[in-house]
Amino acid sequence: MHGEVIHGPDRWAVVLPVKVLMSAKTRLLPFGDPARPELALAFVQDVLSALGAAESVAQVTVVTDDASVQQAATAAHHLWAPEAPHRGLNDAALFGASSTPPHLGIAIVAGDLPCLTGEVVDLVLRSAGVYERTFIADAQGVGTTMLMSHTLSGCTPAFGERSRAHHVARGYIELGLSETAPERHLLAPAHRDVDTQVDLWDAIRIGVGPATAAALRRNRQP
Repeated sequence: MHGEVIHGPDRWAVVLPVKVLMSAKTRLLPFGDPARPELALAFVQDVLSALGAAESVAQVTVVTDDASVQQAATAAHHLWAPEAPHRGLNDAALFGASSTPPHLGIAIVAGDLPCLTGEVVDLVLRSAGVYERTFIADAQGVGTTMLMSHTLSGCTPAFGERSRAHHVARGYIELGLSETAPERHLLAPAHRDVDTQVDLWDAIRIGVGPATAAALRRNRQP
C-alpha cells in the first residue's frame, strides 16, 4: 500500500527508547560535564510532557535502563520497561512496541525533542493516519525523529546513521514535505532534535519546554 491514502488509527501507542544518560549527548557537552546528563534528562521530561498532553496518544512506554528516566516516566504517569537485553535503539523500540494493543497505531519518538508539544504530536499523528507507515525527518534532513506504523507487523525501525534514507527505502512516507508554510512552522518542533550546541541554540529559538528551560537556567547554557 505504498503511497495509498487510507484511514488509520485515531489513537496511538508511543515508544520512547532512551539510552543511559551518562553516555548520552556526548556531542552536546564534554563527557565529564554534569550539565550533559541533566540536559538529556530534561529533554526526555519535555517529550514526556508533550506526549501526555496529546489527545491522540493512548499510552506511552519508555524503554530504558536509566533510573532517572524510569523515575521521570513514573512521575509523568507513563509506563517504562528495561532496555536490557534489547540493546540499541531499534531493538529497544521493537521491544517497547511488542505489547501494543492491536487497535492502536505505533509511534517511535526520539527522546531529544525539547520543543515538542501536545499540539505538534497530535498534528503529526493525524497526518500519520493517512498512510500505513510514515516518519518525520530531523532538522538536518538526514536522521529520523518520529516513526509511525499502523500495525506492529509494519514497524521496521532503522534508526542510526542516515536513517531517513533507510526509512524511505523501506517504504515509509515522509511527512512535512507538502504542508503549507504555517503547517511547516508548526512541525518545526518535531524536526528539532538536539545533538550539538548549534542544535540547542536553534531549539531555544523555536522554544524549549519547561524542564529544558529550567536546566538551562541552572547551568547557564546559552
